[in-house]
Amino acid sequence: GSDAVAGCGAGGRVLLRTADGTQLACDEVVNCAGHGAPRLAAALGGMPRSHVPAAHFAKGTYFALSGRPSPFRGLVYPLPQQAGLGVHATVDLAGRCRFGPDVEWTSNAEDVQVDPTRAAAFYAEVRKYWPDLPDGGLVPDYAGVRPKVSGR
Repeated sequence: GSDAVAGCGAGGRVLLRTADGTQLACDEVVNCAGHGAPRLAAALGGMPRSHVPAAHFAKGTYFALSGRPSPFRGLVYPLPQQAGLGVHATVDLAGRCRFGPDVEWTSNAEDVQVDPTRAAAFYAEVRKYWPDLPDGGLVPDYAGVRPKVSGR
């Protein structure tokens, strides 16, 4: 693929131009660019700037249960929070239990490093529905960044 670098509306059609010089005329554009969707929408032009959504990124971190089998047979969801579903428990096909994601607003859509200092907040959240979570029972697992249409 090639990045779209410009676009414009012309006679009810959209003309896209890519960095390699390719041009494509179409009636509609479906913007499925994930993290880059706001940047692509701004580059395309042809619509009021107020219609281009701002980029908001929510980093979600997961911690895994270490050294013991999952205490759950299925998903456990706490009451939802404003920006997400809350730190919930999932069990994978191998029976491994993970907790997450939390929500950490970030401007860096590429930051997928797990910050081990977030564990304290995870212990507090998980113990709301599993008070027997042992100290030292959580280990950093993974993180991802989700694009959001609204933020904070």
